[in-house]
Amino acid sequence: MLDEVLNTGLQREAQLPAIEVSERSSVTDEDLVQAVLDGNEQAFAEIFERYRRLVTKAVGRFFRDRSEIEECVQLSFTKTYFSLKSFRGGRGDSFPAWVTRIAVNVCYDEFRRRQRRPESRFAEMEDGETAFVESVSDGNTATAETLLVSAQLAEKVLSSLDPLDRIAMTLVYSQDYSLKDTSDILGISTGNLKSRLFRCRNHIKNRFGHLF
Repeated sequence: MLDEVLNTGLQREAQLPAIEVSERSSVTDEDLVQAVLDGNEQAFAEIFERYRRLVTKAVGRFFRDRSEIEECVQLSFTKTYFSLKSFRGGRGDSFPAWVTRIAVNVCYDEFRRRQRRPESRFAEMEDGETAFVESVSDGNTATAETLLVSAQLAEKVLSSLDPLDRIAMTLVYSQDYSLKDTSDILGISTGNLKSRLFRCRNHIKNRFGHLF
C-alpha cells in the first residue's frame, strides 16, 4: 500500500509545485497519524496528498534532476511512514515542520553518501564556468546562460562544504529561512548555526575568493 501511494502520487508530479500544502479536509494531521498507527493505510494516502508538494519543494531546494528529487521524496515519505509513532504533535511540533525535517535529513544523508573531494570538483571547471568568472570580474550584465552557469558553479562551491554546513548555507542564504527555523530543522542551537555560517563564509572566501 505504501509503495502504491508513493508511486501513484509522484507520477502526477509533472513539475515542481508552486504551492506548499494541498487543500485540507476537516481531519487534523494528528487524527490522520493516529489512524495510520491504528492500521488505516488510507489515512497515509491523505497525508501524502497533503504534503507531497511541501516535501517536493523542500527536496527541490537541494537537487535539480527530476529523478533525484523523486527518489528523495519517496524516501522521505517512507521514513515518515515508519517514524509516525515518534511524532509528537499538539504543543511541541507541527506536522509540516516535522515532515520537512525528515526531508532535509534525507537530503543531508544523500550529500554525505555522495560527498567528493573538493579538489576533484574544481578540477572539472568547464570553459563556460571560467568565462562566467571572467564576466563577473569585468562587471558584465548577467544573461540567462550565465545565470545557469553561475548555479552550476555555486553547486561546485557548496560541494566543498560539510553536508550539514551545505544544508545550512542553502536554507539561510538561498531560501531565506530564518536562523530559528533553520536551527529547528537541523536540530542544532541558533548559536551553533551562527558559528557554522561564519565558518562557512570564511572557508568560501579564503578558498575560492580568488576566483571572483
